[in-house]
Amino acid sequence: MVLEKSKLSYWLRQLRKEMSLIGPMRGENSDIVFKTVENIHEIVLDCPASIPSPKEFLFPQKEKMFRYSKDGVENLRGNKGRLIFGVRSCDISAITLLDRFYGGKFVDDYYMSRRNNTIFISIGCNNPDITCFCIGLGSGPFLSSGFDIQLSDLGDRYLVEIGSKHGLEIIKDFIHLFSRPKKLDYDDQYEAILSSQARFEKRINLENARQKILSGQVNDSFWEVVAQRCFECGGCVYECPLCTCFNVIDRPYSPTDGVRLRVWDTCLFKGFTKMAGNIWPAEKKIMRTKRWYFHKLIYYPEQFGKFGCVGCGRCTITCPGRIDMATIASKIDMGDRRRKGGGG
Repeated sequence: MVLEKSKLSYWLRQLRKEMSLIGPMRGENSDIVFKTVENIHEIVLDCPASIPSPKEFLFPQKEKMFRYSKDGVENLRGNKGRLIFGVRSCDISAITLLDRFYGGKFVDDYYMSRRNNTIFISIGCNNPDITCFCIGLGSGPFLSSGFDIQLSDLGDRYLVEIGSKHGLEIIKDFIHLFSRPKKLDYDDQYEAILSSQARFEKRINLENARQKILSGQVNDSFWEVVAQRCFECGGCVYECPLCTCFNVIDRPYSPTDGVRLRVWDTCLFKGFTKMAGNIWPAEKKIMRTKRWYFHKLIYYPEQFGKFGCVGCGRCTITCPGRIDMATIASKIDMGDRRRKGGGG
């Protein structure tokens, strides 16, 4: 279907009457942040990656799990209906993997409660950021599946693709706003995809890096250098749309009542694996740093058939030590080529 851009605001205003509307807007220092929309015109339609990713609406940085008291337990699981508009393709790809992680053999009820009550409208990326490399991972700039609704910006209109029953639900009552697509619309979408693909400045081959690690071509001296450059600030994991580590803590209000919280954590921090008896299974920083990359490049593909990275480029922007995924994967790949005397 096709939606004229002049009708987008009306459609979103009507949907906002039925559920909470969240979208990309300018925050402090002009960063793009997703937050509840009060004014439709504040939504930024063509924008860089948000900081942090929309993951926080399904897996909050800090969430109350339940309250406890002498009278019992009150579950605080979130289940309000929400529509998140303007999500990038890479973030939709990340969410489809999070669904498998949290909804697999061991179901995370807190994540799934939010997920089952959230609808996503993604917009294909006509102008990828300089740090993006989703094109090499199949996670963007446009998608063929995984979305509820995908919009393709064709200038004065959007080509609208429905990818789920949830997407259909938010269109069927407003079908009068949409028109049937013509051959020209599909042709223009094809040209937009080609134009976007040509804009990518990073072409990162994570599979090459993975194979070199598996074949033993990357020794610990390499990871030692990487670990030395890590500030342990946690910026990469807090911005990554696919990092899932957390900690659970209790906050007592009194001797008889309190709240249990879940907060983001990271396997890069020394305290993450601390055990009783003052035992530190991953005390050395090289062990923790190496494990983080192995999780993304080795363990995720083994478990899910996908890398634990969607090429969003957020870690490139965030990391002060310049050991982001794109840089490290490139060093692993190019290091082998240099040894063979090959070119770039």
